[in-house]
Amino acid sequence: MLMTGLRDSYRFACETVAKVFAPRLRLSVSGWADRFRRLPQKGASEPGQWHTDRTPFLREIMDALSADSHVRRVVFMKSSQVGGTEAGNNWLGYVIDHDPGPMMVVQPTLKVASRWAKQRLEPMIKETPALASKIVATGSRDGSNTAELKDFPGGVVIISGANSASSLRSMPAKYLFLDEVDAYVDDLDGEGSPIDLAERRTTTFPRRKILLVSTPTVRDASAIEAEYEASDQRRYHVPCPHCGELQWLQWKGLRWCDNDGSVQVPVHALTRAWYVCEHCDAPIEENHKTAMLARGQWVPGFPERTARGYHINALYTPIGLGDSWLDHARGWIRSQGNPMRLKVFINTVLGETWEERRNAIKHDELKARAEPFRLRTVPAGCLLLTCGVDTQDDRLAVQLMGHGRNGQIWILDWFELPGIPSDDALWARFDAYRTTPLRNQWGIDMRIEMTAIDTGGHFTHFVYNYCRMRQNQGVLAIKGASQANKPILGKPGHPDVLYQGETITAGVQLWPVGTDTAKTTLMSYLVQDRNAVLGERRVHFSDQLPDEYYQQLTAEKFDPLHHRWVKPKNARNEALDTAVYAMAAAQHPAYRIHVATDADWERREALLQPRVRDLFAEPVPPLPEPPPPADVPVAQPTPRRPVPSGASPHPAADDWVGETGDYWRD
Repeated sequence: MLMTGLRDSYRFACETVAKVFAPRLRLSVSGWADRFRRLPQKGASEPGQWHTDRTPFLREIMDALSADSHVRRVVFMKSSQVGGTEAGNNWLGYVIDHDPGPMMVVQPTLKVASRWAKQRLEPMIKETPALASKIVATGSRDGSNTAELKDFPGGVVIISGANSASSLRSMPAKYLFLDEVDAYVDDLDGEGSPIDLAERRTTTFPRRKILLVSTPTVRDASAIEAEYEASDQRRYHVPCPHCGELQWLQWKGLRWCDNDGSVQVPVHALTRAWYVCEHCDAPIEENHKTAMLARGQWVPGFPERTARGYHINALYTPIGLGDSWLDHARGWIRSQGNPMRLKVFINTVLGETWEERRNAIKHDELKARAEPFRLRTVPAGCLLLTCGVDTQDDRLAVQLMGHGRNGQIWILDWFELPGIPSDDALWARFDAYRTTPLRNQWGIDMRIEMTAIDTGGHFTHFVYNYCRMRQNQGVLAIKGASQANKPILGKPGHPDVLYQGETITAGVQLWPVGTDTAKTTLMSYLVQDRNAVLGERRVHFSDQLPDEYYQQLTAEKFDPLHHRWVKPKNARNEALDTAVYAMAAAQHPAYRIHVATDADWERREALLQPRVRDLFAEPVPPLPEPPPPADVPVAQPTPRRPVPSGASPHPAADDWVGETGDYWRD
């Protein structure tokens, strides 16, 4: 018995030494998946052993992430049903078992990340013995593994959400898997793009690898489209079974009909769909697709670029793993006349971005509507001045807006004041601008009656303090709320304010601004103005506004699927934001111009644009040239002017004009 035990111990020791000193297998990601990966019974259409041959277009994508590959960045813009996330999961398994190192997986939100871990990652680990032997099950006595962290020999996997800046700062990472990047927020807590924040985790690793995967969303606002366009732009070319020429499958090549050969048929009557070769015009039936995929190859559009970019659509979906060509033809017909269905089809079947052409506003279109009035002057009909301010780390973006009857808007000024918002000198310069009156064509000075300043970003409490000390001057601290159907100006909260090291409880009124509602309202005005003659437009632009203003005003696109406005990566939109803030300022309870009556406007006109001037009054001096924004003049007291006939010199406190509109008095 003793000898038997010694022999067993000796054999165990030899096997252990052999494993430690065994030469490392040279495996690619696809080779590892074909050898070790097993798909779970739950959630997989074909459970069991993984076979890359079922989706041969994924082979090169996965192998570009292998340890021996020189590729550092891989972009995969795709439709649904083509295995993009599974390719990333295979890479994750390869890292855990074969090429260990710290890895970060980023999902759109922490909630989605938790669901992905439970539904994708944990079943993969459980069903794949090569992984189960290296990762202790979640919930075991070994506390090294949790739902957000998987520890394994030589590395760790951190599971993060793109809506959490703290989770993206958790650790350095050699490998980064960014999944469904088009669902990420554009700006995370004022710190920038979550993609950029996550990529900073990899900068200390010279042999880092990054995978970005997503179905695209909206044109000019899609992160995955921007990444793909910056890559070498590969497409999967397959040979025609008749002539052998290579081509990539496009929607325009698909044809369909009923049994009688008619192509103009209801969706339920479709019985056949096929593809037409772009070289020989021969019809290709879908049963050829398996052989075509096996012989396909990725062809780069820009081979000189270092980033690998892959694009594929659902026409490539292997037979039995998703919808057929006939299913796609029926889906296309069903989506006609329904923009929401059509957007889903273009995103998820074609793997392309959607552009809302019907209501899309181009910057050059708005510039063509510019009218001949100078900036910082008050055209006839303009009866209320408001200002919107956006705070950036190195400047203030400022927009001056005029308001009149029937929802008319005039863009009277737009500029930037350079400076850090923690510097009192910057706010003093803005104060000089804000308090300088503008003289209208009736010789009456008009002041900016309400100013809305965004408190987001890195200088929140500096903005709080500026607004706190000027609330009685019509200066509002605001915070954008991007949820749909919120009022343009909601009811204020009362947050605490930090001032000189002390906390002032409920120190400032903070007004929520429904930015989504305001942007939709403004864009609807601009669309309506397309068919309006010059004198009937609702929004009036000065011909002195620069091109950049129009570009920023139209920077965002509406995503009808997610019901939100989205901004293209690296685009600037301060002109749109400040316009929204100025609109919100005009809906303050002291003014409420969105519900103002004719009598309200008539009282303002009597004060600001009297119909009969005093015949013995001095002539109205000519309007001065507008001063440059960076050198605004200090406000000077204006001489008292005669009160118009019939108007009270002391309006009631609850009068729509009189509560804060005191520009007609010293």
